[in-house]
Amino acid sequence: MLHRVLLLTGVCLVCDSALAEDSWRVFTRAESFSYSGGSPVTAYIDFLIGPAPDGGDVAFSRNTFEMGMGFKRVELSLIHRNDYNLYFTPDAAQFAYLNKNRKTIPLGQRYDVDVWANQYQVTGTKLGFSLPIGKKFDLNFAGAYLYASEAVSGYLGKDPNGDGGFVSVGERLDGNRTVRTLAGELYTDYFYVDDPLFGSDERGPSGKGFSFDLGFSWRITPTLSLDGTIQDLAGQIKWENMPHIIADANSENFELQEDGSFSVRPIFQGFDLREDFTQDLTRRDSIKLMYKPNRFAFGYRYDRMSQTMFNRLYLGYYWNDNWGVLLANEMDTGTVELRLAMPVGEMFFATDNLDIDNAQALAFGWNLNFRF
Repeated sequence: MLHRVLLLTGVCLVCDSALAEDSWRVFTRAESFSYSGGSPVTAYIDFLIGPAPDGGDVAFSRNTFEMGMGFKRVELSLIHRNDYNLYFTPDAAQFAYLNKNRKTIPLGQRYDVDVWANQYQVTGTKLGFSLPIGKKFDLNFAGAYLYASEAVSGYLGKDPNGDGGFVSVGERLDGNRTVRTLAGELYTDYFYVDDPLFGSDERGPSGKGFSFDLGFSWRITPTLSLDGTIQDLAGQIKWENMPHIIADANSENFELQEDGSFSVRPIFQGFDLREDFTQDLTRRDSIKLMYKPNRFAFGYRYDRMSQTMFNRLYLGYYWNDNWGVLLANEMDTGTVELRLAMPVGEMFFATDNLDIDNAQALAFGWNLNFRF
């Protein structure tokens, strides 16, 4: 029987009893999943320098690398994660694109700004185990203790009273010439380790936290299986004396640069405050149904992460118990995923555009197990 191993909660989920009886094993797992709802992923990495956004209100990237050892149904591993989550109004993305790329900003057009970011980089140890309930159902648990080295979490937009949160470009007379001016009101409130907006020399401390994952594996019949997981069902990082910036800006604080772009000189309401802060990790929910009546395989997977849902349909073929290939299509974004099954595990790659510089969805990773 094919020894199928699914990475769901960071635990090696047993899909047949043979793997559970194996002795020691060494494993390595990795996943990078990036998605941008309005612009290519590379444009957001480059602060929107690139093609114009075409809508969308979310951009995120989940990146995990894990390696460790397992014995029967227990695993211990080292894990490193770097997650980035950004939610925004399309107006905010459009204005940032025009300003960053030195494009002409239409006069008098109001851009509503509402941006929320949550980014963290953590390293830690993870313990996972699988608990059989009967012969066909397993519960899977994983907990990690984490050390955090990087973080940005906060908001840009309206003030606490719900006022402001907009910018627009106009013109005024300056002597005998007409100059462009930026009007509006912006408010920002964020915690950071390394200041992304105003370049403060202050640097934050390291943080400590945890994550807890829960999953299940149900072998309904010899040919039909259902697996589910909740990653970061509970997860947070605690920071002590973390730098905290609260600032606002209005028309008097916006400056026109020589290159035609605008910059901001904000008014700080207490510059470089230090406060304790608890940062939440971003939850991910997944469920996967697979049907393998013979050498062909059919499946469906649902993923929800960073307030975005993905639905994939799978079609696969296995040449034997060790080698196979799965092809998936995400129904909303058109992303195509190619997954290769091998004797030691699997590798995958997914994109919605083979021209990587214009891809709005990009993912790759592996799940490899070496038993001895």
